[in-house]
Amino acid sequence: MQKLNIFLIILLAGLISCQNNPVQNELVVVAGTGNLGFKDGVNSELFKPIRFSTYKNNSILFADINNHAIRIVSENGEVKTIAGGPDKSGFADGNTDTAKFKSPHGVAYNKKTNKIYVASASNHVIREISENEDGTFTVATVAGIPETEGYKDGSIDTALFNSPHGVLVREDGALVVIDIGNAKLRLIKDGIVSTIAGKSDTDPLKVDFYYPIDLAFDGNDILIADAGNHKVFRIKPGKSAEEIQLNDTLNTPHGITADNEGNIYIADMGTNRILAIDKEGVLSTIIDVPADSTNVNNLKKPAAVLFDNGYLWIADLNNHQIKRIKID
Repeated sequence: MQKLNIFLIILLAGLISCQNNPVQNELVVVAGTGNLGFKDGVNSELFKPIRFSTYKNNSILFADINNHAIRIVSENGEVKTIAGGPDKSGFADGNTDTAKFKSPHGVAYNKKTNKIYVASASNHVIREISENEDGTFTVATVAGIPETEGYKDGSIDTALFNSPHGVLVREDGALVVIDIGNAKLRLIKDGIVSTIAGKSDTDPLKVDFYYPIDLAFDGNDILIADAGNHKVFRIKPGKSAEEIQLNDTLNTPHGITADNEGNIYIADMGTNRILAIDKEGVLSTIIDVPADSTNVNNLKKPAAVLFDNGYLWIADLNNHQIKRIKID
């Protein structure tokens, strides 16, 4: 009887332990064989996927940087290229048979107008991709001077950017751009480019940017991942720019997103981890699988994260894959 009681105590303790420590959801590969290349379909090949955006029909839009392409991936992992390709590196507007990109980074989708926006980093411009009635696409430059880097506010045809890396679409259709080469957050609205925040005394909001590389909305606020000084910032346009204080340190935060509950997620490239920051600034680890691990779900330089419909999507840069994990 005493042995039976001891057994029941051990069993009960194990059940309580399981309840307090739920099994972590599995990280799964959605797209990419792991071999670098350029191929559409369910057995797709990618070459350094780097940025995400939600897109229509529950698919995800992404920039495939070394393929110089803008592509989409469906829920079941089927990849389709809508513009660019490894044989179309350079700069050219027009229909997607001839349009060219060079190292595209940020992507965004305006569901009201059905237009895609691209931070065309090495072209130093913001591009727009419009869908035609026959299902084809056309590319146009909407701000900046192609192949010309610099810093200048003003009309969209005279304004200058320096390697824009990220773009968001506001509710009113305005575009918010992270201009990494100028270390500034910029706005494109009503045909005018202006500066929201930057590190110089003349910027409307002064903030300690060094290498601001990604951005995301958290309500009306704008979150910035600054890979250069290993910080994240919260920008309240026209009001304030503040560093988010954490209980731990970051190492090259390269991607950022937020869910509907105020939680922030970080792709911490320097440690190959995916991190979460709650409302109190408490930082915790969601995924920590070393890059040299034999685990097929390891991460090698996670470049971007995107929260959408209960899933966290991850751009696994050096594994040439897109992965996701269910967030409870």
